[in-house]
Amino acid sequence: MSATLRHPRPQDHDRNGLSLTPRRVRPRAFRHLLSVAVVGWSVSVAAAASAQEIPAPEYVTYVPREQAAPVTQTDASARFRLFGDPGDPAYRDQSPRDGIDDARNARFLELAERFAPWLRRNAYGFPMDVRRFMTSAETFPLVIDEFNLARSRPVLLRSDSLDFARLGDAPCPAGAPPDDLSPDCRLRRLLAERGPQAPVAREPAGADSERVTVMYFNFPGESPATWAEQYEGKGDDTVDERYLGWAKAWVHPFIAEAGGQGADARYEFVLQYWFYYPTNDAGNAHEGDWEHLNVVVAPRAAVTRPLAAAEVERLLAGAVPDSDLVIRRVEYYFHHWVMPLDYSRPNVYAPRETWEREVESLEPTRRGEEGLWRDLRRNAYLDEAETRLNLHPFVFIGGAERGLSLVLSAPTRLGRSSHGSFPFPGLYKAIGPAGTGESIDHPWDAFRSPPAADAPESERLVRYDNPARLEILPDWERLTDLALADPAVRREWAWFLLPARLGYPATESPFAGVVRYAETGNLSIPPPIYSGGWNRLGDGAGFSLYQPHTVAGVFPADVQDTFQPSWGFLNLTLPTLSLLPPLDILFRALEPPVRTAIGQNHPTYFLSEDLPFRGIGIGGGATLFDPGDDFWRLLGLPELATPFLQKTVALTGSITGVGLLPVEQEFLSGWRGELSLHLGKHFVSTNGLGHGRAGMRVPLVFSDGSGTDEFTAELNFWEYTGSLRWNLATQTVEPFLMGGYGLSWYRLENATAFGEILGDGNSRWIRKPGLFENLLPNTWHIGAGIELLPVRSVGAVDLSLKASTALHIHDLGLETGDATTVFFQNATIKRWVFNIVGTVSY
Repeated sequence: MSATLRHPRPQDHDRNGLSLTPRRVRPRAFRHLLSVAVVGWSVSVAAAASAQEIPAPEYVTYVPREQAAPVTQTDASARFRLFGDPGDPAYRDQSPRDGIDDARNARFLELAERFAPWLRRNAYGFPMDVRRFMTSAETFPLVIDEFNLARSRPVLLRSDSLDFARLGDAPCPAGAPPDDLSPDCRLRRLLAERGPQAPVAREPAGADSERVTVMYFNFPGESPATWAEQYEGKGDDTVDERYLGWAKAWVHPFIAEAGGQGADARYEFVLQYWFYYPTNDAGNAHEGDWEHLNVVVAPRAAVTRPLAAAEVERLLAGAVPDSDLVIRRVEYYFHHWVMPLDYSRPNVYAPRETWEREVESLEPTRRGEEGLWRDLRRNAYLDEAETRLNLHPFVFIGGAERGLSLVLSAPTRLGRSSHGSFPFPGLYKAIGPAGTGESIDHPWDAFRSPPAADAPESERLVRYDNPARLEILPDWERLTDLALADPAVRREWAWFLLPARLGYPATESPFAGVVRYAETGNLSIPPPIYSGGWNRLGDGAGFSLYQPHTVAGVFPADVQDTFQPSWGFLNLTLPTLSLLPPLDILFRALEPPVRTAIGQNHPTYFLSEDLPFRGIGIGGGATLFDPGDDFWRLLGLPELATPFLQKTVALTGSITGVGLLPVEQEFLSGWRGELSLHLGKHFVSTNGLGHGRAGMRVPLVFSDGSGTDEFTAELNFWEYTGSLRWNLATQTVEPFLMGGYGLSWYRLENATAFGEILGDGNSRWIRKPGLFENLLPNTWHIGAGIELLPVRSVGAVDLSLKASTALHIHDLGLETGDATTVFFQNATIKRWVFNIVGTVSY
């Protein structure tokens, strides 16, 4: 496809200070070191790491064939004439001209400011004014690409553009001909044909032509690195000064039905706060990210129930003093999930004693739910004495990815701007593909001493309880006719009405495109009216309920929980090694106190199906194995061999005067202790220590036939094992496979020959570990087993009985040197070890 068919990228132009020309180069020594480490990395991984925009026509294969339909106003909003009654003589829609009665708009702004959230930045990103990008640029085109999808390879038929920066040049006259090519006339036709009020009719696909149109605005940058160059300040995670003053939350009020009919109908009044982020560089990289938050508002006296119609009318009219209005519920949306937090049950506004009694009377339905209630009570006040009520939802902007895709990218300090709206610090499990989690590591107390409401966005905490940072979004039904009739309304609201993606359509991202023509997380997003969350509470189209179990974050739940977002494929080094025995004990023992000291010992949130029921287990039992026929060779060690040969010569006159018959070896039996760390339901690392003894007897025959005697000894055997185990099933019966390594050390004790003790009776220890020696594994094992869990529950003590068998392989550990006797020959030991262990776990 010729390059002339593609419209020039807007960031290639001078944009009143918004040019993407790099302003600086920040040398980072570690990047040069890491570049050496990535030599040889595969081309596919390098492509995923670069996360560049996918050019046309290929990008269309990432976009669903059918565009999302706009969501209409609620029946209750229409019934209450939420945005004003145009038939009322007192109705005025002048300042601003937005389809909302000016008096009602002012009322909504008061409420929006009272309940506006406070957002804690995770990186440089914060919710911004999408309209400022259009009004601050010399050129800001809406790109319109038309494709033919009738074949396996899409064809770009036409690429056109409409420059929104020129809409004010010549307003479209009322009698303009249909072929008028002025920007405003073209926009009017586009709104009439493709606006939310236009009927959506999908024509049958032709044999040779299936036409699809994609519209989008292109924002500065094309990859995580260039986005950071554009939006980040001179220091890491700071805000470029060009964007100070761009903070904006778009607030959409609506009324939702909450049960009952007729005069008994009940309602909830909702403020939806919509947040626009121009980029998303975490998890799935893409431009144009919309997130939102639902705040359900009620009078304090009625906070425990939905409102009657008359109560809604009084609230809208301002007849209820603002000081009486509180939060009934907040619904936090992150990615494709929603996590509701109910302020009314238990009622956080009740006196502490009353609230405590209500907590005791409620039966938690999820593990750790009482802890969430207490955290929410804490959020409802700005001081420990609970004298200062807080009506601003606290939002932690997500977050640090904890997923397997991290190992497919190069190390980078970026990748922490997913922009989900999270209520508490912690690790939120399984909110992305392949079990990907997201970690919020900031101290909660950042909200205890907030900056001023007009403090710049360079503060870590950005407050939106500021009228300059709020704008009311009406239902689209209030704007469509106005936009067709009024050029000024078109300029202000066309971005909101058209199904145009607010960002370049598709960006390269790990696992994106695994299904053609489907949303796989790397697409920019249309305006809020095309979201499944618009005008809706709770779960629904595109959002699933996230009602988590809460577990103290002492132990990782799976391998990816140990990954560090900035490490990339280097997560296969230290983070992965920290899971291996015995390093797992060291890291798990040191990590919690360190995280507590820096204020990051936050909980982990699990969905029910992913909730692990064990974290750590301690066990004890018995071990048994056949040592085989080679441990008697330790008789060849000098401390035993020398007195043995001396005695042989004294009795026979020759060192060959005695012959050795095959050894008679007892089975070794002893005890075994274990410490197991469970990572989820399948993966277990086990540190084991076992000890046992076994007697042996070697018959001695005098070469001259004068008689027999014997050599006897006792094998004193110690073994440490570090095992990695994978459960094949995770119910009451858990069969598993296992493998690992260890340290085996042993010696012969009470050694006698010819009826006398040889030396002091003991050989030296073979491979006994010391502070600086014999610390590397010398034994390897592989095996299987089965564990029975008759007592098994979440959040309580579990009891189990485990039986396993494994083949252990190691060298005996003798050095042959120049010796020629059989005593000094080394051997390979292969032994089957049987263990039976009872475990107490939690």
